[in-house]
Amino acid sequence: MNIQKIGLTFAVAVFSTFCYSQSVDSVRFEKKSSNLTISYNSSIIYPGTRFGVEFPVRTIFINKISKSGKEKNFIKDRFLTANLSWYHHPAFHDNVYLTAGFTMRRTKANGFFTEFSPEIGLSRTFLGGTTYKVDNNGNATIKKLAGYYYALVSVGGGIGYDFSKTKQKPFLIFSKFNMIMMFPYNSTIYLRPVMEIGLIYKSLNFLSLKVKSISRKK
Repeated sequence: MNIQKIGLTFAVAVFSTFCYSQSVDSVRFEKKSSNLTISYNSSIIYPGTRFGVEFPVRTIFINKISKSGKEKNFIKDRFLTANLSWYHHPAFHDNVYLTAGFTMRRTKANGFFTEFSPEIGLSRTFLGGTTYKVDNNGNATIKKLAGYYYALVSVGGGIGYDFSKTKQKPFLIFSKFNMIMMFPYNSTIYLRPVMEIGLIYKSLNFLSLKVKSISRKK
């Protein structure tokens, strides 16, 4: 057997293994409503709030059988998100930031879920206290709404419970930790940990989109 045949045999074997390890039972397109989110958005000990929308992109229903024969069912949801966030740091600044992101959520049959979501956006800070501006002649004037614009990147992960899975209630509760990075901040990157505790409302007919739904066995 020459090298070409060996390579072809190996490629077929790998491809066949992959195909049998993941088989798609069905693919369909269905309309799904977008979700509304609201949360308490705390930067360390400083209070804030956050509002957002989750736009559904894809849903994957997975039926997995382990080597022991135990069956597991879970759902992978993918969303594009838009969020408006704010927190208040006394004597330092108020930070308002608008972000767009991608949320990856994995929900078990019992309703518990985990999620991960990177985001990018724009931050605008408003300095605390009175800020003065001095011109070239030494004259000082009060500068209203003093602050700065920053590019912002956020990475977060969290856990929660989906009441629609077991209680037929159209909402989820969650807790999430985010790390936001603002730059350029004095020629460096400003890091800020943020904790969220909130609610996601699953409306029946709000900005409905046609979403690809996949049923898959493993």
